Amino acid sequence: MRKLILISAILISFIGCADVSSKISYDGVVGPLTINRDGIATLPIPFQNREMSLRIVYPDQGGPFPIIIFSHGTFSSSEKYNLVVEFWAEHGYVVILPNHLDANYGIVPSKTEDMIRIIDTRISDMSFVLDNLDAIERQNPGLKGKLNQNMIIAAGHSIGTQVVLVNTGQRIRNPMNNHITESSEDRFMAAVMLSDPGKMAMMPENTWKGGMTPTFLSTGPKDYGLMGDGRRAAEYQNEILSLPEKLTGDKYLLLIEDGDHYFGGLIHREVDMVPDHDGLEIFNAASLAFMDAYTRDAASAWAFLKPNILSSETDGRFLLTVE
Repeated sequence: MRKLILISAILISFIGCADVSSKISYDGVVGPLTINRDGIATLPIPFQNREMSLRIVYPDQGGPFPIIIFSHGTFSSSEKYNLVVEFWAEHGYVVILPNHLDANYGIVPSKTEDMIRIIDTRISDMSFVLDNLDAIERQNPGLKGKLNQNMIIAAGHSIGTQVVLVNTGQRIRNPMNNHITESSEDRFMAAVMLSDPGKMAMMPENTWKGGMTPTFLSTGPKDYGLMGDGRRAAEYQNEILSLPEKLTGDKYLLLIEDGDHYFGGLIHREVDMVPDHDGLEIFNAASLAFMDAYTRDAASAWAFLKPNILSSETDGRFLLTVE
């Protein structure tokens, strides 16, 4: 009897995933391509007295391709997002993933100043990667001719979304010491974010709207990180200094049914949750459509991004809105 119940549960889960994938109308305008998953580089950062390791995932043939710089979540690393970044690479993007100062618990903040240091170094890491794209290419001969340095997207997960927002124009003030976090970076043309930074205890609501580029955010009702669900209280809540008075119609919000912070453990870290393959698949398709629209001006991508398309294709389980 137990075996029968288990088999039935597996079949129901499989059928549910198949239903979602069969209904989604967007699968990209490039690819799927074969990819190189093993690109690596090391960049010395003299002004921080450290070396930064990076992972690069990119198509084997063709190019040049748009570039995505991806900022991982707190204490995570470049190796924990394969199901996302490899999908993007298969559809014509070069993804560069820096390992930040806190990667793999390299540094654990014990006070406000530690957190400020981590965030500030993360923000400068993104610009440092852009400053050294030629050096990254020299360390990876397979990248030759594949980097379109005129089309660069900032992407991130969890605290990496705050890094993305600051690198696309958001300014943040820490009320504990009036420290202002900001960046003069202007090379990112769009932003893609996994998880709502406004769900973190130290960030106010609607933070995700504070970037100055086209922005795509994916979240859900269970989207809480280490400090966002009452398990850890924040010492403070940052003040956003750059929320636009009027939205420009290029802020896309993907709401995932029962969506959590980790797609059920498929990204970031292992958690005791049910893997959310449907949610991840929808995120991949919708984020790809967003990027294809803004980097390739693909008509099919723009069509998929229209309100109510995704909701109708998934019987209301997933909702994409534009603000």
